[in-house]
Amino acid sequence: MSKSSKNFTEEEKAAIALKAASGQESKLQELAEEHGVSVEEIRKWMRETGVTAVNEDDDSVSIETTDEYASSVDNGVSLDAPDYRKIVFWTTFGSAVILLIIVSVFYVHSYTMSNISDRTSEESQFYNIQEIQQREAETLNNYGVVDPEEGIYRIPIDSAITEIVNESN
Repeated sequence: MSKSSKNFTEEEKAAIALKAASGQESKLQELAEEHGVSVEEIRKWMRETGVTAVNEDDDSVSIETTDEYASSVDNGVSLDAPDYRKIVFWTTFGSAVILLIIVSVFYVHSYTMSNISDRTSEESQFYNIQEIQQREAETLNNYGVVDPEEGIYRIPIDSAITEIVNESN
């Protein structure tokens, strides 16, 4: 560091002011002698940089606040003005997401139910067709009574074909 006050940089002045503020009056005098400047000049640097001397005997602290902030501290709450644009955005966004979820659940339910009903109807139709074919095969291949009052009876189809062929020969 240079010894002339004109050659001190702002950083050097701030460092000297900080050292001076951290000590007592004797520390201020030592720094003035060490750097070759007056005590008043160091005090001026302390005012310029905003550094103040710490007085260990003084227990009081002074804080400057606005009335609104002081009221907030007294009440234990921070009085903020609501940001209506954010409230409207998040409300709209949340409603859209909920609506999307509801519509998705509806479509998934509809798709699942239609597949189940289609599959069930296919299985029941296939079952009915097989059952009908089986009953018709029994009717065609077995003897049975069609109308007992009229005396109409049923014979197997193979036997009927054979009789028709024999009668025509």
